[in-house]
Order: sequence, then C-alpha cells, then structure tokens
Amino acid sequence: MTTMDRNKVLELERIALEVRKDVVRMIGLSRAPSLGSSLSVVDILVALYFLVLSIRPEDPKWTGRDRFVLSKSNACPALYAILARKGFFDRDELWSYRRLGAMLQGTLDPRRTPGVEAPGGGPCLGLGISNGIALGCAMDKNPARVFCLMGDGELNKGAVWESVAAASLYRLKNLYAIVDVNGVRMGTPLDAHDSPEALKSRFEAFGWKVFHADGHSFKSLAEAFGEMMENPAGPGVLLAKTQWGRGVFSAEVDNGKALASPNRERVENALLELERAGKTLEEESNDEP
Repeated sequence: MTTMDRNKVLELERIALEVRKDVVRMIGLSRAPSLGSSLSVVDILVALYFLVLSIRPEDPKWTGRDRFVLSKSNACPALYAILARKGFFDRDELWSYRRLGAMLQGTLDPRRTPGVEAPGGGPCLGLGISNGIALGCAMDKNPARVFCLMGDGELNKGAVWESVAAASLYRLKNLYAIVDVNGVRMGTPLDAHDSPEALKSRFEAFGWKVFHADGHSFKSLAEAFGEMMENPAGPGVLLAKTQWGRGVFSAEVDNGKALASPNRERVENALLELERAGKTLEEESNDEP
C-alpha cells in the first residue's frame, strides 16, 4: 500500500474527480448545504475505499468486513457517491438525495442505506460509536478493523476526548481515526488552538500514535495508512490536511458560501470547472513517458 505507480495514482484521481462531479450534482439537485465539507473529504474516502478497506459490496453485512463510521455526517454526499461507485447501490439513487422517502437522506441511516455502518446526526458522536464497534469485534475475535472519519471542527467537544481516552484505556488496536483538517468549522476558520500541531499534542497525551498526510495526495495517504496499519500498540489517528471545497475554486476561496444555496448557474459553473480539471488530468497522463 505504501508505494504506487503513476498509473494507479491517475486512476484514483479520475475516480475522485467523478465523485466530486456527483457530489456537486447531488447538492445542486437537493439545494443542500455542506458542499465545501463534502469536497474536502473526497480524496480521503477514495483512498479508504479503493486502497484500504476490506469490504464486499455484494454482501454489505459480511461479518469479516472492515467498518467505516463517518462522524462528520454533513459530508454524507461524498460517502454516498463513493458507495454508489463501489456498487453498494445504483448510482441513480444519488439524484433523489434528501427527497421524502428516498434511500439517501441528509442524516446517515444504516437501516436504509447499504454500506452505512452507523447513524449520523450531531457531531462528535462517531468516535464513541466506533469504540463500541471496535471493542465488540475484539471481544468476538473478529479481525475486522474500524475506521472513523472526523472533522477538525468537532474536536472542540468534550465527548470526543472522552472517547479518545476510552480507546486508549481499552487499547483498541483495531481502531483508526482520520481527522479531516480543513481548518473550517461551520464556514468559520479555526484558530491556532485547533492547529494540526495542537491536535497532535492532545492525541499523544492520551497515548495515541499520530500520523500525518496531505489529504489530497494519494501517495501521501497511501504511505500514511500503510504506516498506521503497522501500529501494534493501540489506536492511531491520521491528521489529513485538506482544503475546504477542494476542486471547485468558488468553494475554496470563500469557504463554500457561494455554493451554500446553489442555483443552476453556480452548479453548472462548478461542473464546468471539474470538466476542465478532467481534461488537464488526461493531458498530464498522456505526457507521461
């Protein structure tokens, strides 16, 4: 996992680009918020689902599967787009996102959506749920690993650090946390108290092993996940530095406010931007020796 050739990187970049297009379409059709937050985690999710997780889309409840919990549930459009691309359900389901009675809602529901392991809702709950899943797997001698993706904006909640302490107490070797460090909480930039350096010190104080990655580089993510999987002592956390609204310039420069209530023109412009990025990616791949 720690080494990838250029062709593999290009394959993952193409997948991430198509996922971003689907996220923009979903949010445009539903007039939903959270575009910037969803776009920032796309590369992390692509790395997880196409490089790391042991899963069977044709058998979503396979007992030996790795479990993934999305704690920052406002990024659920990105997860839904990934699950559809992996084959957990038909991609056409994406276009009814948040409609009454649809499979895909604004709040994650494992009873409704194949591939979703835990319910969504308020922030800061995902790691506690992941602790329970990891402890249950360990007690059952199930080799499954548990991954929890959190946002840096939710790490100001006391419940998160209670869960961090509990994971260390129980030495949950099968638990891995990933923090989407995009530096934004509810559209507002975070301060130095929530910097990667500060987060590293806090996790280490609770006995966690801390790893770092560029959250938009598949080589960096693959190397970091590879190192984290080799951690034998207890829970590990990957601090992945990302850009809010990655891939759509208008979302990047103003923390997504221009697309907070996207109209047709804004959605079309965002898709055109992503189409241009796709052409550039193909030109770069053709230039490779």
